[in-house]
Amino acid sequence: MIIVSVCAFGAVLAILAHLVILPLAKRRPVLLRGAEAYALVALAIVAVAFISVWMLPVLLLLIAQFVVARVWRPWVVLGLATEQVLTAVVKASTMVRVKRTIVDDRTFVMGERSTLIVRTLAPRIQTVTVRVSASNDTGLKKIALFRNVLRKTVQNYSLGRS
Repeated sequence: MIIVSVCAFGAVLAILAHLVILPLAKRRPVLLRGAEAYALVALAIVAVAFISVWMLPVLLLLIAQFVVARVWRPWVVLGLATEQVLTAVVKASTMVRVKRTIVDDRTFVMGERSTLIVRTLAPRIQTVTVRVSASNDTGLKKIALFRNVLRKTVQNYSLGRS
C-alpha cells in the first residue's frame, strides 16, 4: 500500500511539473482546461486517498470535482491578474469579430446567447467559464474560434518580475 501511494504521489509531482511548474519557470501563464485540470486534481486526490485511512471524504471530493467538471467546465488561469484576463477576452473577441455585450465587469454575453464569466479564486488565479448556447452553426463556429483565440492570447502573455 505504501509503494502504491508513493508511486501515485510521484505521478502527481511529474504531472504537476509538466503542467504548472515548467511554464511558470519560463515566465508564462498556465491555462489548465479540459482534461488537464481535472486529471491533475483527481490524481492529487487519489494520492491523498492512498495515504489517508479515511477515504470516504476524499472520494466525495472526487465526485464533487466530477460534477463541477461536467456542469461548468471552467478553465483555470494561473499567473495572470483579472484585468489581464479581461483584456485577453476583449482582444480575442475583437480578433474574431464576435459581438460582445457587457453584463457586468466580469460577465459578457458573446454572440447571440453564449456567456463568459471570469471569477477570481486568488489574486493570480482566475477561472473562465464559457457557456455556449448559440442557435445556428455560424454562432457555434465563432464561439469555438473565440475560445481557441482566447486560449492563445492568454498563453502569449509574459509574466513580469515581481
